[in-house]
Formats: sequence, C-alpha cells, structure tokens
Amino acid sequence: MSLTAEQQTKLERAQQIVGRTFENTQYLLSAITHPSATEGRAVKFSYERLEFLGDSVLQITVSLYLYTNMTTVPEGGLTKLRASIVCENSLYNFAKRISLGDYILLGKGEEMTGGRERRSILADAFEALIAAIFLDGGMDEAQKFIMRFVPSIEAIKSGKVKLGDYKTILQEIIQQ
Repeated sequence: MSLTAEQQTKLERAQQIVGRTFENTQYLLSAITHPSATEGRAVKFSYERLEFLGDSVLQITVSLYLYTNMTTVPEGGLTKLRASIVCENSLYNFAKRISLGDYILLGKGEEMTGGRERRSILADAFEALIAAIFLDGGMDEAQKFIMRFVPSIEAIKSGKVKLGDYKTILQEIIQQ
C-alpha cells in the first residue's frame, strides 16, 4: 500500500507522540483514520474496530490499577472510579494532551465541520490508538501508554484531578 505524503507525515508524527516505532504501521494508520477518510483512499480501514478493542484494554488496565491500589474501596466504588477515568470526557482530555486531533486523517466533510476537535472523534481515536499499541507491542506496551494518562492514586484521593469528579465519588464511597 502506498501512502500519500500527508498520510506518511501523520503516521511518523503519531509514532512520535506515542513514543514508539510500530513494527506494523497499518495498526497505527487505521487508528488515526476516521471512517470519512477511507472513501477513495489507499487506507481501507478506519479506527472503528480498533476502538472496540482499545476500550477493553483500557478497561482492564484501569480496573487492575484501581483494584491493586484502592484495596479498601468496595466493588461499587471501584466501578464508579473506573467509569470516571474511562469516560468520553477523560479520553477526550487525554487525546488533547497529545494533540491527537492533529494527526487524525479526516474526510473533507469532517475536516470542514471541525471534526479534528470533536469530542467523540478524539475519544474514539484515543481508544483505537490504545488497541494499535496493544496489537503491535503487546499488553505491557499498551499499559505503559495508558498509565501516562491515568491519575495517581494520591491525586484521586486528594480530589485534585480535573478529569472527573473524583472527590465526590470518593466521598460517596467512604460514606458507604
């Protein structure tokens, strides 16, 4: 498959933001390709299927982190904490931190209507990126990437995290 200059440039820059060189760049290319960009292009697959897998890798990573580090919190509390970390708003913020929108390949319509900044697109692409890392480098690599974004236990307990309302969630858990 031959890539356009734009696709090649975005692929190279995306590898830089991830912090690893992909053995199979097709995974990464698919992860940064919005469905609107596949029509009539060399890229045949968008991030939709990868998003499905990335969500699962993200869920298990965050679940294990919370389970291991929040030993006094009951199941319901862990579920609430995990949900606040892996929600669309958090994923959007994670994607913004690495300027993921700059590297997403969009169709002309999505480009013209601000798709590069759309919350749902950035959150979906972030999950797809996790899956691409997982498929190319394994669970350890995916977990290393994810943990760059997950707040520390201390930050969660202190309520200083701005991604979700951790303080209220933690207070509810403690009051139970």
